[in-house]
Amino acid sequence: MNKHINPKVILHEHVEGSITPFMAKKLANKNHLTFPDSLCYQQGEYDATEYKNGRYNYDESDFVSFIQTYDTVSSFVKHPDDYYLITYDFLSRNAKQGLIYCELFLSPYHICATERQGKVVWDKERFQQTLNQMDKAIIDVQKEHNITVRYHVIGVRHLGADVVHDTLRFIENNYHPFITGFNIAGNEKAGHFDDFKKAHQLASELNLKKSYHAGEIDSAESIIQALKHGANRIGHGIAAIEDDTLIKQLVDNKITLEIALTSNRILVNKLQGDILNHPIRQLYDQGVRITLNTDDAGIFGTDIEKEYHIAQSIFSFSRLELLDITLCGIQAAFVDEPIRVRLMNLALSYFTSDDRKLLKKFIHDKKYHPAIIERFLTYQKLLLAIPIN
Repeated sequence: MNKHINPKVILHEHVEGSITPFMAKKLANKNHLTFPDSLCYQQGEYDATEYKNGRYNYDESDFVSFIQTYDTVSSFVKHPDDYYLITYDFLSRNAKQGLIYCELFLSPYHICATERQGKVVWDKERFQQTLNQMDKAIIDVQKEHNITVRYHVIGVRHLGADVVHDTLRFIENNYHPFITGFNIAGNEKAGHFDDFKKAHQLASELNLKKSYHAGEIDSAESIIQALKHGANRIGHGIAAIEDDTLIKQLVDNKITLEIALTSNRILVNKLQGDILNHPIRQLYDQGVRITLNTDDAGIFGTDIEKEYHIAQSIFSFSRLELLDITLCGIQAAFVDEPIRVRLMNLALSYFTSDDRKLLKKFIHDKKYHPAIIERFLTYQKLLLAIPIN
């Protein structure tokens, strides 16, 4: 274990969005599909150091262009074993960068649903085959890396409340032990959270924790509504910066935001394409629990190492603060308590003697919000049981 590499957590990654240009080309060849020359930049037209796995060619200022690229890339996925390739590629690359825990977002509607004469038909066998392939990929990555993975089920909100509810009913009849979360995603402005009351209730009955996309392209009010309906975490949530009362609610209730810096720079119009306009530092400094995420890593040309690097190099997050962000992610993870304890101990084992000295110093640093100090005190106590390597 390299003590100078931060342990990392991803709570927010859409599995189809993780497909890199290189992987998309591989899938197209495998499935005998045409790969458009215009889909990606050609070698020499992009910085291969920054975009190690190729770079998609689309207008980052145009949301429709992003969606078209996403749909084209997803169309190369034709068989359950394609999901093995996608899952193994994403997890293995990021595990090499210190990823110890990941939650992958799955859309059963996109994996196994078809519409026939206006009725949605769900293919149970295809869904099970797909998850079996993803499970196999996880097991193979775990042979080389100490990583834990869980799944989120996505309800696509712009398909309507009935489809979102039917998605959960399908999961109710197709149990899988790695499915621990439920997520309402898709176009944030397509429907109000009040429209999905049956889904909120069924998710609770199925003991699925809730992480809802809110406050990305919609306002702070969308976050308030997500919390009203039982969201344990918020996907993105950067619009919280607009509402001091909401920030206090997030801090007091220990709600974690799943922030994705590269994704937000590209998709959130309010940031005007400038990462310096991102409120991550203000949110953290006000005591809000945050995590760093890749969202659609392949489409955006990112990985977890890049996201942590952006936080460090542009927003001046220190190593200790990044360790705090990772630990916040583990505390917010949708896992059973024994697994959470194991992951906490693993992350804490990365603390060097210098990290422990800084922690002791920062506990008395008045620049930190009391909520951050409270977390630091918790880590200090837990570290008493962790040997210094």
